Amino acid sequence: MLVTAVLVAEVQVAGWFLVFSLMMLSMYLESRNLPQPKLDIAGRTLIGSTRFAFITGMLALAILTVLEIPGLI
Repeated sequence: MLVTAVLVAEVQVAGWFLVFSLMMLSMYLESRNLPQPKLDIAGRTLIGSTRFAFITGMLALAILTVLEIPGLI
């Protein structure tokens, strides 16, 4: 019974991900012809901070992953 419940849940997650991906693709295809908005200083700051945080996080993840490998360093 538990195995069946887990398999049903996995199928539902896969279905949700497929629908979500199709929705995102549809939104992207619809927005390709729209004009790009002009960002004010707050928008540019938010985008820049997000990029910096993403790069910092990925760099930290890579460094910590290398440090966890025994005998590498």
